[in-house]
Amino acid sequence: MDFEFFRDLTGVCRARFSMGHEAFGQWLTDEVTPAEVSALLAQIRRLEARQGEEFRKVYAEFTLLLGRDDVELAAHSLAFEGDQLEEGMAYYDDELFAGCGLDDLARVLEQWREFIKA
Repeated sequence: MDFEFFRDLTGVCRARFSMGHEAFGQWLTDEVTPAEVSALLAQIRRLEARQGEEFRKVYAEFTLLLGRDDVELAAHSLAFEGDQLEEGMAYYDDELFAGCGLDDLARVLEQWREFIKA
């Protein structure tokens, strides 16, 4: 999973992730503060220590599910009804769902916290 952190022209911290992981960029940019990073890293440590099976958190736009080994991030807008599309059309949802390993998310969160604190 490739990613970059940057500041836009107004100075807002933003995250951009490679194809297939784009949802992580929007989630970090819009919903993850330094305090939230700390809370999530604590949950990851608990899961790694086998002190639970999973952790779920609902945010304004996304739901995060941490398992013992993997992570899923899904936008609430994924509840789209597929039968509402015209014949031959497909719903593009690659930017609305992403997954990765638990250790990968921990690494991203630590780097994000350092970036937004700077």
